[in-house]
Amino acid sequence: MDTRAIEQPLLGLEQEFPESLHLLYHPASDRYGCYRYDGIHGLACFSDEAGAFRFAEFIDLSGMTTKKVSFEEAREIAKDRPKPVVALMLLDDMAAPLIHYVK
Repeated sequence: MDTRAIEQPLLGLEQEFPESLHLLYHPASDRYGCYRYDGIHGLACFSDEAGAFRFAEFIDLSGMTTKKVSFEEAREIAKDRPKPVVALMLLDDMAAPLIHYVK
């Protein structure tokens, strides 16, 4: 049996999302901050509140607040977003976001 294939790590499985996440939320419109990366639309999330606010400033979203939620709550919010949103995106490193598909 050739074991070389199982010695290699599976892409993405060694990376995990934090148990709690920060989302950008616009209370007046009841909308969340989303992002498109490499043609994929996702609900933007961050491991800390400062990262969420930096992102809001970067994309010039005014009136946004942050909402701290569990990973499971974030997944459910992402699932409830209309298409084209199909994922939850951890944007701590915007050049290489972690993407978790929800639909």
